[in-house]
Amino acid sequence: MLNPVPRRNVLCAGRVACWNAFLVLVFLGIVSLACEVYFRSIQSLVPFVRPSYVKKFVPGVGVLYEPGTIFQSTNSREFWTESTVNSLGFLEREPLPPERAKESCHISIIGDSFIEGNAVPLAKKFPVLLEDFARRDLPELDITTLAFGRMASSQIHQIPFYDHYASKMNPDLLILVFSANDIYENSSFLRNLNRPWDPDRPPHAFAQRSENGEVLLYPPDPEFFHHQILPPRRFEIFPNTFFGSWLSTKASVAMMMNENTMMERVRILQKRSRYASLTSDWDANTLAEGKLWHDYLRERPLIVVQEALDFMAFALDQFQERADRDGASLAVLANEWMTLGINRRVIERPEIPPIDRLREMADAREIPVIDLYSYVFRRGGENGISGMHFEYDAHWNETGHRLAANAVLEYLKENQAICETREVVETVP
Repeated sequence: MLNPVPRRNVLCAGRVACWNAFLVLVFLGIVSLACEVYFRSIQSLVPFVRPSYVKKFVPGVGVLYEPGTIFQSTNSREFWTESTVNSLGFLEREPLPPERAKESCHISIIGDSFIEGNAVPLAKKFPVLLEDFARRDLPELDITTLAFGRMASSQIHQIPFYDHYASKMNPDLLILVFSANDIYENSSFLRNLNRPWDPDRPPHAFAQRSENGEVLLYPPDPEFFHHQILPPRRFEIFPNTFFGSWLSTKASVAMMMNENTMMERVRILQKRSRYASLTSDWDANTLAEGKLWHDYLRERPLIVVQEALDFMAFALDQFQERADRDGASLAVLANEWMTLGINRRVIERPEIPPIDRLREMADAREIPVIDLYSYVFRRGGENGISGMHFEYDAHWNETGHRLAANAVLEYLKENQAICETREVVETVP
């Protein structure tokens, strides 16, 4: 029979364990206090420490920004940019008077966060630079521009941007800007997997397929906030502190919780016949390691991703119909991520890059594609591509915006007939 461990030894070990735990907690407390002092000290060195903006729901359009408010953007490392929201709810200049737009060769540019450009000053954004460069190189065309960019928007969401705002400017040229994530974000189901919104009642325009297979466009739901599915769980370390706020956004535990919430959301939505059918070919690891976001690069995409591709094609048709109706030319600007892909691999990858998907759709509709990757690569190779972005942010820096403006300027030089006098078709507001 084994001798029992003496009670004194157990108590001693318990005291040592408690003392060690206490020392660890004291150490973590000291480190946390030092980090908080550091974060509060740098607050005095930078204009602000976290992004800040005021959102507003616009009936028929979706969520934009409150006109006249200040949009503060930062990645806490490279940029601290403040922008004033214009009267339409975008981070842009005020729109031209309609009569001035009519007499000029006016270009409307519609896109997502790359066109919103909240990381750079207004004067350094691609649409503003394009107008400046055209004034210098093509003064006879009298080019004016106005952009309608909203972060995390795709072409389906952007259709109301044209209907409610851009069409009133009677553009000679309409440019749609595509990024790699646009393909899956044209699906309300895929877009809202990591958001709390019900994909059937989202705060943005969306497409759905009817029972007879027809794709239909639906407006944003003004009651979207009351139809959330598993609102995000807040994972806060040291709440109400600067250090805690930073740590909570970086913690892998928070990311794991978000992934688990996504999987729960999928299980809930699969109880609806529409989404059960769309996800019938998913396996247990579909959401693991972001596999879902890359499946559209393969030759045989998932059913739900194929639907997202169909919806992107539908959006192109919608814009083409509007451009034809209003007498405008339509072009697509594919940013460099359409070639790089979300996984950022360029060399010898077996997948089909998004740019090939886009070209196939655009060519079928005779819509010209301005390939920004090709333009930049011709001039600077991989170094030129890498110099377009912030080091800690995938969006364009000032160099990226300038290169995008030059790429479109090159297109305008080769297609000056776009700006020839045309009969303006009055659109119904």
